[in-house]
Amino acid sequence: MTCIPPHMRDRVLPHLDGSTEQERSAIVPSCSEASVTTVRNQAPVFSEKTHFLEPQMSEKGGLPLYAEPPKRWWSGLRYQKLLLHFATCYTVFLLYRQSRYSSDYIAPLSHTFQSECSALLTPTSATYVDRLSKLVDALNLFEAPAGRIPAAGWIAEPGPSAEYFLGGFSSRDWWLSERPFLISMTPSNTDRTKPNVTLLTPEFERLRAEGVNLPEQVRPYITWLSWQEDESPYEKLIGHIKSEVTATGLDGKARSFIYGGLREESRKAGQLAHAEAMEVSSMAERGAEGSPMAPVAQALQLIRERKDEREVGLLRCANQMTLHAIRHTRRRMHIGITESATRKILEEEMAKTGLVEGDGLVLFGENAALPHGSGTDRVLGVHDLVLIDAGGKWGGYVSDITRTFALPKSKIPRSHLDIWETVRRAQYAPYRLLLSSNSTLPPRLAELDIAARKVISDHMFSLNGERPSSNSPDFSVFTHRLGHGIGLEGHEDPYLVQGPLGETKAQPGHVFSLEPGVYIPAAKEGKALKGNSGDLSGVGVRLEDCFVVTVDEEGRLGGEWLTGPVHAWGEV
Repeated sequence: MTCIPPHMRDRVLPHLDGSTEQERSAIVPSCSEASVTTVRNQAPVFSEKTHFLEPQMSEKGGLPLYAEPPKRWWSGLRYQKLLLHFATCYTVFLLYRQSRYSSDYIAPLSHTFQSECSALLTPTSATYVDRLSKLVDALNLFEAPAGRIPAAGWIAEPGPSAEYFLGGFSSRDWWLSERPFLISMTPSNTDRTKPNVTLLTPEFERLRAEGVNLPEQVRPYITWLSWQEDESPYEKLIGHIKSEVTATGLDGKARSFIYGGLREESRKAGQLAHAEAMEVSSMAERGAEGSPMAPVAQALQLIRERKDEREVGLLRCANQMTLHAIRHTRRRMHIGITESATRKILEEEMAKTGLVEGDGLVLFGENAALPHGSGTDRVLGVHDLVLIDAGGKWGGYVSDITRTFALPKSKIPRSHLDIWETVRRAQYAPYRLLLSSNSTLPPRLAELDIAARKVISDHMFSLNGERPSSNSPDFSVFTHRLGHGIGLEGHEDPYLVQGPLGETKAQPGHVFSLEPGVYIPAAKEGKALKGNSGDLSGVGVRLEDCFVVTVDEEGRLGGEWLTGPVHAWGEV
């Protein structure tokens, strides 16, 4: 028997056929409480729009209970919250993965970063006074013979060193010509702890020279001299400073004819005065072991080599802006673009960041096997790697970054990807060496080159079973030194190379590039090197980032990567 429970009567009857309530009740009568058990196992009542639940007796008797439809596991609030949490986490992961690996998404340079970089453009009032003070301390280290003035002088032309110590007369401020413009720095006669800066200019250039913007803190130490066209600038300068110093060192960037003129004039002055001539030393001579100028040379070299916090900040800004430009350049590239067109894009993107004098090398495919190739109108093919080596200036400090990558639609041979991974590991090897060192026994910079070169040599040995026949460095495919110092100049002391230049020990404040590479030019038919995954021919890979050496409170060496390093293929 089918019946309608009393409490559902008003909901069911309107859906049954019949014009009156009496007629509809006759179709399905109402249930009494006694008759509930008789409908327990009978089919529930359905209409076109309504589903009525089958009544079931309570375990304790009494009014019937109506079973609800079975619940799905995902319908509960608890499970819905779990699903929402999972969806949120997965979305965040996808966004992170996109920001880290996708060529389509590039995180913008933050406002905070840009503000900090802008603030660094203005040096503190003590910047150049402190640098001149360090210079005077170094010059007072001169080991003078008995009875001679215990101090040395230092002479330079306009350029990076003058810019570093004076805040002016950079290569941008003053173009060098055949007429010498000389800058001399000596300890003052009245106070050996204070600098005396002499600027010797051609007389007809004096007004222009005096118009060069110099920091107010530097001006009190400056003395202006000039020479006429019929005078010797060397005689003028030597005559002015010979009462202040016994010897003079010449900046390593000074031109050879400047060195020759100063040295000849110092000898002449000594002969005329019946006294020992002033020593004028070149870079190599003044640093020679046993030379009285050796302590001065070593101290002078460290002043510019070891960067202070502001210098590191400027280098960090310059390098991160350059990397940002490279990433944007990659996003605008496509299969079929030329090297020259890509270079124009790179220059545009570097200018957008605010970098000055930004440019770079752009090399595709086999052209990248020439480490400093000039680039052509070569078209980018689907199987080509792209090598971009770029740099610009921020606050006068230079960036230097190299990336080797491919585009999303590229199809790079497995053997070339193996080379890329080898270079990536080689770049990281010197960092591991530094982490295992301390400031008491720091590694020679040559040892950093050895660590990186070994990774590449071992990989090549695994391919061809050949090792170099001598103990000399393996330059077979890694054809250049590991790196170079960087600051106001793109290449400056110190140098990471095996040999005399690499005997310098790693010091906190050293900033240098780490740029291993593998270069295998296109081979003639049948001459290609065999790799595990195919021929190795016409491929060049280099990865370059700048790095600053640091030391912790316990004397352990470490460092900061100013950009990078890349951790996996696909990163830029």
